Amino acid sequence: MTVGKDFDDRGAVTDPAPTERDRELSELVDDLEEAVEAEHEAQAVPGNAAERAHTTPTDTGDDAPD
Repeated sequence: MTVGKDFDDRGAVTDPAPTERDRELSELVDDLEEAVEAEHEAQAVPGNAAERAHTTPTDTGDDAPD
């Protein structure tokens, strides 16, 4: 058995380098995640989904119009 003899990755597609917009969006998402985490810690909301299932939902007041 010969390993790698028939492998040719010259046609492989690689991900393009991240753009400035990609970095900005990544930072925005990170900031939002940190803000949500801080809000949950301040309200003593448990961290994982199983624990959150036993908490009272937060009413945001932004219900869709009828």
